[in-house]
Amino acid sequence: MKAGEITRARLVFGGLGLVPILLAGWFGYVQVGQAATLEGRGGQPLPLVAATAERQAWRVETVPAPRGTILDRTGSTLAADRETYEVRARVSVPRTKQKDMSLFRGWLKELGDKLALALVDDPEIVDRSAVYARHRERLARVLGRAWRVDSLPTSGTWPAGRSQVVDVLVGGGIDRLRVIDALRALHKCDSYPTLSMHFLHSFQRVYPERELTYGVVGHVDSYVALIEGERRLHTYGVCGLESFAALTPGSAELRRFRADGRQRPYFVAPMEDPPTPLRMHSTLDLELQRACVRELTAQCEQGLRGNSDSKAKWAAMVLVEVASGDVLASASWHRGDLHPKAASFTPYQSRFEPGSIVKPLVLAYAHEVGAIRWDERFDCDPRGGMYRETIRSLGRRKPVRDDHDCSVLTPHGILLNSSNIGAAMVGLRLTREQWRDYMQTYGWGQSLGLQLPQEVRGGHHPRSFAPDIPLRGFRANSAISFSFGYEMTATAMQVARAYLRMLRGVDAELRLVRGLEIDGQWPDAPARGGTRQTFRPEVRRDVLAAMRDVVSNIEGATGRVLHGRFQKQGVELHRLVGGKTGTAVSTVGLGNGKVASVRNASFVGVLPAEDPKWLAVCVLQKDGRARFYGGSYAAPPAVKLLLRCQQHRDRSLLRQEPRVVPGGQTRMGLQAPDLSGWDASVGADAPRDTR
Repeated sequence: MKAGEITRARLVFGGLGLVPILLAGWFGYVQVGQAATLEGRGGQPLPLVAATAERQAWRVETVPAPRGTILDRTGSTLAADRETYEVRARVSVPRTKQKDMSLFRGWLKELGDKLALALVDDPEIVDRSAVYARHRERLARVLGRAWRVDSLPTSGTWPAGRSQVVDVLVGGGIDRLRVIDALRALHKCDSYPTLSMHFLHSFQRVYPERELTYGVVGHVDSYVALIEGERRLHTYGVCGLESFAALTPGSAELRRFRADGRQRPYFVAPMEDPPTPLRMHSTLDLELQRACVRELTAQCEQGLRGNSDSKAKWAAMVLVEVASGDVLASASWHRGDLHPKAASFTPYQSRFEPGSIVKPLVLAYAHEVGAIRWDERFDCDPRGGMYRETIRSLGRRKPVRDDHDCSVLTPHGILLNSSNIGAAMVGLRLTREQWRDYMQTYGWGQSLGLQLPQEVRGGHHPRSFAPDIPLRGFRANSAISFSFGYEMTATAMQVARAYLRMLRGVDAELRLVRGLEIDGQWPDAPARGGTRQTFRPEVRRDVLAAMRDVVSNIEGATGRVLHGRFQKQGVELHRLVGGKTGTAVSTVGLGNGKVASVRNASFVGVLPAEDPKWLAVCVLQKDGRARFYGGSYAAPPAVKLLLRCQQHRDRSLLRQEPRVVPGGQTRMGLQAPDLSGWDASVGADAPRDTR
């Protein structure tokens, strides 16, 4: 090498050696002199730290956590998070289409058609052609908006400065394997080398028995919205068990995705650290819930007196396990086209004047506080001296009447005949303070404590206990009206709780949740209340004996028609089912000063009659003042549900059909009725009952 070449080489390599020194000095100046910032877009400083590089390369999106699973008491699923896929596509315009814009639109339409066909690849999709047409229209709109097709030229080459890459949502909530496989095949197809799809796990709420469980299990509607600059799941319309705080998603899941130079995201990673969803064990029994809905619907659909054109306005029925207070079933029915979501809250939202079904509660309270003796005799003749001295002397404007004439009755006979006069005489034995305590004891006007959204409480009239009303006025109106279920309103669930308190204790409450299972651990939820048995055993025994005889063929019993109908089917109800029928004529406000007259038919039944294990409450309301009695319309579905409940219990215990021991007795010592031949329309032309 010549001397000149050696000199030039030394200069070149010497200059290269200065480059690291210059770079180190420049980075030092940036880190120290400029506080680790550079001037970014718009003159804003750009921090040169590790987090900056991380944000430029990766971003994290919050994905809603699963809500958890709701189960019935046998383990059947009532609500669950179905794992689904959200499919996103990153699409680039092929170079051949960039060179000739006349080919681009045809390629774009073909791509939308291919994606739409993949979304309906499963042959079990109902009405596939219509679904395909909707997908094709939606994808054409999404792809066109992503590339802003309306502003693109119709010929020539791809405009300079316009991005050729877009990120679009192909579909969400996809849970069909055939569809996922078809999309994956399209993802790997050589015909679309510029198409890249990402399959992202997500969750969708499903209800296997949707039509049966709207009101109790509830429903949850949600959508993804941009909240405070982030995509979050916004939930609305939560009701029933779905509204419980335990099902509110806690820690969300994280999903990372890559962002390109223009901060356009495309997903590359699965969810990180998904939380273990909980399992809520409800008190509902799906089989009994199905029977509850079926029996109530059949009774309402057949119409009044067998006329399907004359139906009730609404109806509700509740089944409760006495020992625990568990709500085993809750059903509702509405006339017309009201959506099940709106109609299903009837058992805890629709109020009615309960009428005579409160008489066992009133007499039990009076018996407990010593206001009456159970062997005491009351002259219930409206022309007798006792009526004149105790009721007529108060100057009540509206006389108290019975549906059929009664003479001298004991408290047992008052309940058997459902005598309004007898109940009023008992009610007048209670003081104003005792009537206040009566309301408190049975929870009238108090929340059920089940945290059900939009629960209606009902209760007595706001002026019933007003201090400016003299005692005589209270006795002449409120005390008498309370005695047979007027001047107060309640829901079907509140009536169930009131009877539960008579049977178990004044602190007894209904229960909807048996326990929460988290990571396999399930601490059983205790029964709500019922630890203080306020009513003496003899009070409970006497009232239940009267309710037992109500459903019998005894002269004057208001359940004689009900007893006769089942007897025709070979089912003997006396001593098996106890109950109380009720009828009330009410005036309800319609708004704008208008009122309407309605009639409530109700029934409370227990089984077994002398030691109840189940309690059913049924109420139907109709327009007008025509005859509409609890024994004819509300009692049959409730009694059938109770009998189904007994059969269901025996099958659950034995894991087989009910076993009848010699003598025709079941394991519970009760006659096991055969309902296989029961016709819901039987008794449509039977003679009417009384109350």
